[in-house]
Amino acid sequence: MDKQIATVVKAQGLCNRIKTYISAICEYDEINTQVFADSYIFPSFNFTPEIKGKEICDWRLKVFPEEEKYIDDYKTIDMLYEKVPQYFVEKYTNIINNISINPDILEYVEDFTKNWDDNVIGVHVRTWWLDAYKHQAWHDNSLFEEQIEKFPNDVKIFLCSDNPNTILYFTKKYGDRIITHPQKLHKSKFINPYDQYQDDVQLVVDGFIDCLILSKCNTIIGSWWSTFTECAWWFGKCKAKVIIPEPLNYDVRENEKLFLRKDG
Repeated sequence: MDKQIATVVKAQGLCNRIKTYISAICEYDEINTQVFADSYIFPSFNFTPEIKGKEICDWRLKVFPEEEKYIDDYKTIDMLYEKVPQYFVEKYTNIINNISINPDILEYVEDFTKNWDDNVIGVHVRTWWLDAYKHQAWHDNSLFEEQIEKFPNDVKIFLCSDNPNTILYFTKKYGDRIITHPQKLHKSKFINPYDQYQDDVQLVVDGFIDCLILSKCNTIIGSWWSTFTECAWWFGKCKAKVIIPEPLNYDVRENEKLFLRKDG
Protein backbone atom coordinates (compact mmCIF):
# COMPACT_ATOMS: atom_id res chain seq x y z
CA MET A 1 0.00 0.00 0.00
CA ASP A 2 1.29 3.47 -0.90
CA LYS A 3 2.26 5.81 1.90
CA GLN A 4 -0.55 8.25 2.67
CA ILE A 5 0.79 11.82 2.87
CA ALA A 6 -0.99 15.09 3.71
CA THR A 7 -0.03 18.73 4.16
CA VAL A 8 -1.88 21.07 6.52
CA VAL A 9 -2.09 24.48 4.83
CA LYS A 10 -1.79 27.97 6.28
CA ALA A 11 -5.35 29.03 5.60
CA GLN A 12 -6.65 28.70 9.15
CA GLY A 13 -5.84 29.70 12.72
CA LEU A 14 -3.55 27.96 15.20
CA CYS A 15 -6.07 25.73 16.95
CA ASN A 16 -7.97 25.02 13.74
CA ARG A 17 -4.69 23.65 12.43
CA ILE A 18 -4.15 21.66 15.61
CA LYS A 19 -7.53 19.99 15.18
CA THR A 20 -6.62 19.26 11.56
CA TYR A 21 -3.38 17.58 12.67
CA ILE A 22 -5.22 15.49 15.24
CA SER A 23 -7.72 14.28 12.65
CA ALA A 24 -5.01 13.70 10.05
CA ILE A 25 -3.23 11.24 12.33
CA CYS A 26 -6.25 8.95 11.89
CA GLU A 27 -5.79 8.80 8.12
CA TYR A 28 -2.24 9.62 7.05
CA ASP A 29 1.18 8.06 7.52
CA GLU A 30 3.07 11.34 7.07
CA ILE A 31 1.82 14.81 8.02
CA ASN A 32 3.43 17.99 6.75
CA THR A 33 2.74 21.62 7.56
CA GLN A 34 3.16 24.90 5.72
CA VAL A 35 3.64 26.71 9.03
CA PHE A 36 7.22 26.53 10.29
CA ALA A 37 6.16 27.43 13.85
CA ASP A 38 3.92 24.37 13.94
CA SER A 39 6.85 22.11 13.03
CA TYR A 40 8.76 23.72 15.92
CA ILE A 41 5.90 23.03 18.32
CA PHE A 42 5.24 19.52 16.97
CA PRO A 43 8.57 18.07 15.73
CA SER A 44 6.93 15.06 14.06
CA PHE A 45 5.13 17.30 11.54
CA ASN A 46 7.48 18.17 8.70
CA PHE A 47 7.73 21.75 7.45
CA THR A 48 7.28 22.15 3.71
CA PRO A 49 6.38 25.34 1.79
CA GLU A 50 4.96 23.23 -1.03
CA ILE A 51 2.02 20.86 -0.80
CA LYS A 52 3.01 17.22 -0.47
CA GLY A 53 0.31 14.63 -0.82
CA LYS A 54 -3.22 15.78 -0.08
CA GLU A 55 -3.92 19.38 0.91
CA ILE A 56 -6.02 19.45 4.07
CA CYS A 57 -7.74 22.24 5.98
CA ASP A 58 -10.62 21.22 8.23
CA TRP A 59 -11.22 22.54 11.74
CA ARG A 60 -13.60 19.74 12.66
CA LEU A 61 -12.39 16.61 14.41
CA LYS A 62 -12.92 13.70 12.07
CA VAL A 63 -15.96 11.52 12.60
CA PHE A 64 -16.02 8.66 10.13
CA PRO A 65 -19.44 7.49 8.88
CA GLU A 66 -19.14 4.24 10.80
CA GLU A 67 -18.51 6.23 14.00
CA GLU A 68 -21.70 8.28 13.85
CA LYS A 69 -23.45 5.47 15.71
CA TYR A 70 -21.60 6.61 18.85
CA ILE A 71 -23.34 10.01 18.77
CA ASP A 72 -27.04 10.26 19.58
CA ASP A 73 -28.02 13.53 17.92
CA TYR A 74 -25.12 14.83 15.86
CA LYS A 75 -22.81 13.99 12.99
CA THR A 76 -19.95 15.90 14.63
CA ILE A 77 -18.41 16.26 18.10
CA ASP A 78 -16.93 19.75 17.89
CA MET A 79 -17.42 21.97 20.95
CA LEU A 80 -19.69 19.51 22.70
CA TYR A 81 -17.27 19.37 25.68
CA GLU A 82 -18.79 17.20 28.42
CA LYS A 83 -21.31 15.87 25.89
CA VAL A 84 -18.59 14.33 23.72
CA PRO A 85 -19.25 10.57 23.70
CA GLN A 86 -16.73 8.53 25.65
CA TYR A 87 -15.68 6.69 22.48
CA PHE A 88 -14.28 9.91 21.03
CA VAL A 89 -12.85 11.12 24.33
CA GLU A 90 -10.76 7.95 24.50
CA LYS A 91 -9.87 8.01 20.80
CA TYR A 92 -8.67 11.59 20.62
CA THR A 93 -7.05 11.89 24.04
CA ASN A 94 -5.00 8.83 23.13
CA ILE A 95 -3.92 10.53 19.89
CA ILE A 96 -3.10 13.79 21.69
CA ASN A 97 -1.12 11.97 24.37
CA ASN A 98 1.09 10.51 21.66
CA ILE A 99 1.75 13.72 19.74
CA SER A 100 5.34 14.85 20.23
CA ILE A 101 5.54 18.40 21.64
CA ASN A 102 8.76 20.40 21.79
CA PRO A 103 10.24 19.55 25.24
CA ASP A 104 11.29 23.18 25.81
CA ILE A 105 7.64 24.21 25.60
CA LEU A 106 6.53 21.44 27.94
CA GLU A 107 9.23 22.34 30.44
CA TYR A 108 8.23 26.01 30.36
CA VAL A 109 4.55 25.23 30.92
CA GLU A 110 5.29 22.81 33.75
CA ASP A 111 7.49 25.39 35.48
CA PHE A 112 4.88 28.13 34.96
CA THR A 113 2.13 26.07 36.60
CA LYS A 114 4.14 24.08 39.17
CA ASN A 115 2.69 25.88 42.20
CA TRP A 116 -0.89 25.99 40.98
CA ASP A 117 -3.76 24.37 42.82
CA ASP A 118 -7.55 24.41 42.50
CA ASN A 119 -7.47 28.13 43.32
CA VAL A 120 -6.66 29.06 39.69
CA ILE A 121 -9.34 29.25 37.02
CA GLY A 122 -8.68 29.77 33.32
CA VAL A 123 -10.33 32.50 31.28
CA HIS A 124 -10.01 32.65 27.50
CA VAL A 125 -11.52 35.76 25.91
CA ARG A 126 -11.73 35.62 22.13
CA THR A 127 -12.82 39.01 20.75
CA TRP A 128 -12.13 38.55 17.03
CA TRP A 129 -11.10 42.20 17.21
CA LEU A 130 -8.96 42.20 14.07
CA ASP A 131 -11.08 39.78 12.07
CA ALA A 132 -13.69 40.76 9.52
CA TYR A 133 -16.21 38.45 11.14
CA LYS A 134 -19.67 39.06 12.49
CA HIS A 135 -18.32 37.31 15.59
CA GLN A 136 -17.05 40.69 16.82
CA ALA A 137 -20.63 41.64 17.65
CA TRP A 138 -20.88 38.64 19.96
CA HIS A 139 -18.19 39.82 22.36
CA ASP A 140 -18.43 41.90 25.49
CA ASN A 141 -16.11 41.78 28.52
CA SER A 142 -19.13 41.75 30.81
CA LEU A 143 -19.97 38.21 29.71
CA PHE A 144 -16.76 36.98 31.31
CA GLU A 145 -16.92 39.31 34.29
CA GLU A 146 -20.33 37.89 35.16
CA GLN A 147 -18.87 34.38 35.31
CA ILE A 148 -15.73 35.43 37.19
CA GLU A 149 -17.84 37.14 39.86
CA LYS A 150 -19.43 33.78 40.71
CA PHE A 151 -16.10 32.62 42.15
CA PRO A 152 -14.59 33.67 45.51
CA ASN A 153 -12.62 36.90 45.22
CA ASP A 154 -9.37 35.20 46.22
CA VAL A 155 -9.42 32.88 43.20
CA LYS A 156 -6.54 33.49 40.79
CA ILE A 157 -7.33 33.91 37.10
CA PHE A 158 -5.10 32.71 34.28
CA LEU A 159 -6.08 34.98 31.41
CA CYS A 160 -5.41 34.65 27.69
CA SER A 161 -6.91 36.60 24.84
CA ASP A 162 -6.39 37.57 21.21
CA ASN A 163 -6.68 41.24 22.23
CA PRO A 164 -3.99 43.09 24.24
CA ASN A 165 -6.56 45.67 25.30
CA THR A 166 -8.61 42.90 26.88
CA ILE A 167 -5.58 41.75 28.85
CA LEU A 168 -5.08 45.31 30.07
CA TYR A 169 -8.76 45.74 30.97
CA PHE A 170 -8.99 42.63 33.13
CA THR A 171 -5.60 43.26 34.73
CA LYS A 172 -6.72 46.72 35.80
CA LYS A 173 -10.00 45.37 37.18
CA TYR A 174 -8.74 42.27 38.99
CA GLY A 175 -5.20 43.33 39.84
CA ASP A 176 -2.83 40.67 41.11
CA ARG A 177 -5.51 38.00 40.75
CA ILE A 178 -4.66 37.98 37.04
CA ILE A 179 -1.92 35.64 35.80
CA THR A 180 -0.67 35.92 32.22
CA HIS A 181 2.07 34.36 30.17
CA PRO A 182 4.06 37.50 29.17
CA GLN A 183 4.46 37.75 25.42
CA LYS A 184 4.93 39.93 22.37
CA LEU A 185 1.18 40.16 21.78
CA HIS A 186 0.61 42.05 25.03
CA LYS A 187 2.92 44.87 23.91
CA SER A 188 1.20 45.64 20.60
CA LYS A 189 -2.16 47.00 19.53
CA PHE A 190 -2.17 45.49 16.07
CA ILE A 191 -1.27 41.82 16.17
CA ASN A 192 -3.28 38.65 16.50
CA PRO A 193 -1.28 35.45 17.01
CA TYR A 194 -4.02 32.95 16.34
CA ASP A 195 -4.87 33.67 12.73
CA GLN A 196 -3.06 36.23 10.60
CA TYR A 197 0.57 35.85 11.61
CA GLN A 198 1.54 32.23 10.98
CA ASP A 199 5.04 33.27 9.87
CA ASP A 200 5.88 34.91 13.20
CA VAL A 201 7.23 31.93 15.10
CA GLN A 202 7.21 33.63 18.51
CA LEU A 203 3.58 34.72 18.20
CA VAL A 204 2.41 31.24 17.23
CA VAL A 205 4.47 29.52 19.92
CA ASP A 206 3.22 31.99 22.55
CA GLY A 207 -0.34 31.25 21.46
CA PHE A 208 0.23 27.53 21.90
CA ILE A 209 1.85 28.07 25.31
CA ASP A 210 -1.26 30.01 26.36
CA CYS A 211 -3.40 27.08 25.21
CA LEU A 212 -1.32 24.52 27.14
CA ILE A 213 -1.34 26.63 30.30
CA LEU A 214 -5.11 27.04 29.97
CA SER A 215 -5.37 23.25 29.73
CA LYS A 216 -3.92 22.99 33.26
CA CYS A 217 -6.96 24.72 34.78
CA ASN A 218 -9.74 22.64 36.33
CA THR A 219 -12.29 25.26 35.33
CA ILE A 220 -12.19 27.16 32.05
CA ILE A 221 -14.39 30.13 31.21
CA GLY A 222 -14.11 30.08 27.45
CA SER A 223 -15.35 31.67 24.26
CA TRP A 224 -18.22 30.65 22.04
CA TRP A 225 -17.19 29.03 18.72
CA SER A 226 -13.54 29.11 19.75
CA THR A 227 -11.31 26.16 18.87
CA PHE A 228 -8.71 27.68 21.21
CA THR A 229 -10.90 27.03 24.24
CA GLU A 230 -11.76 23.63 22.81
CA CYS A 231 -8.14 22.58 22.24
CA ALA A 232 -7.26 23.56 25.80
CA TRP A 233 -10.03 21.23 26.99
CA TRP A 234 -8.68 18.38 24.84
CA PHE A 235 -5.06 18.92 25.91
CA GLY A 236 -6.27 18.84 29.50
CA LYS A 237 -7.60 15.32 28.86
CA CYS A 238 -11.21 16.54 28.83
CA LYS A 239 -11.24 16.94 32.61
CA ALA A 240 -11.93 20.66 32.98
CA LYS A 241 -15.35 22.08 33.68
CA VAL A 242 -16.00 24.43 30.76
CA ILE A 243 -18.24 27.47 31.07
CA ILE A 244 -19.12 29.21 27.79
CA PRO A 245 -21.01 32.49 28.23
CA GLU A 246 -23.69 32.86 25.59
CA PRO A 247 -22.60 35.71 23.31
CA LEU A 248 -24.47 38.92 22.62
CA ASN A 249 -26.43 39.43 19.39
CA TYR A 250 -26.33 35.72 18.74
CA ASP A 251 -28.78 34.15 16.33
CA VAL A 252 -29.56 30.65 17.58
CA ARG A 253 -29.77 29.54 13.96
CA GLU A 254 -25.97 29.71 14.01
CA ASN A 255 -26.13 26.49 16.02
CA GLU A 256 -27.19 24.68 12.86
CA LYS A 257 -23.77 25.52 11.39
CA LEU A 258 -21.84 24.62 14.52
CA PHE A 259 -23.66 21.51 15.68
CA LEU A 260 -24.53 19.36 12.68
CA ARG A 261 -27.56 17.32 13.64
CA LYS A 262 -28.32 13.95 12.12
CA ASP A 263 -31.86 15.07 11.36
CA GLY A 264 -30.71 18.40 9.88
